[in-house]
Amino acid sequence: MHEPEVIVPFPGPIESIGATTRVRSTLIASSLRSVREHGHFDAYIAHLDAAWRETILHSVAGVWMPVAAGNAHYRACDALQLSPVVQVQIGREVGDRIQGTFLASMVRTAKGAGLTPWRALAYTPKLYDRLFEGGGMAVVKLGPKEARVEMANNPIVGVGYFRNGLRGLYQVAIELFCTKAYVTNIPKLATDTSCALKISWA
Repeated sequence: MHEPEVIVPFPGPIESIGATTRVRSTLIASSLRSVREHGHFDAYIAHLDAAWRETILHSVAGVWMPVAAGNAHYRACDALQLSPVVQVQIGREVGDRIQGTFLASMVRTAKGAGLTPWRALAYTPKLYDRLFEGGGMAVVKLGPKEARVEMANNPIVGVGYFRNGLRGLYQVAIELFCTKAYVTNIPKLATDTSCALKISWA
């Protein structure tokens, strides 16, 4: 049995990590684009908190938004009750889009250091910091080709739709460096402000 090894620790004790305050508009805009393309925009609007409708629908790319706006967006998506398979697929689409911006630098860094999923996983906390302000994440090695990714103090990760989308995003990122990636949620580690994913690959 491989002893778990922390590859990337949280930026500090979880109780001392500040809560997430802002989310990058690029992530929300990409997610919203997939909602439109899958034909769910009208239903999404019906579920979206009116207080955040203007902020979400008219935001420009590459700016910070209040985390409450991001939370409202993902809760409206969650209310669509799409199947987990569709939610993961949408996450893959989002991952494909942000690959050209945020993931591109991760790919360049990983290629420069050697093509392995571990290099990509070691870089993803930097990706997190580009998408969120506050909260944090950690990466734990469970085996030669198996890892656990944890996120904490972020209300958005408490939304089921987001967690399934995150599975798809990680599949896209890890499959840049392997044949196939498998990503599942770890329900016992999920709370209103935290989540964990188990990632393995071939």
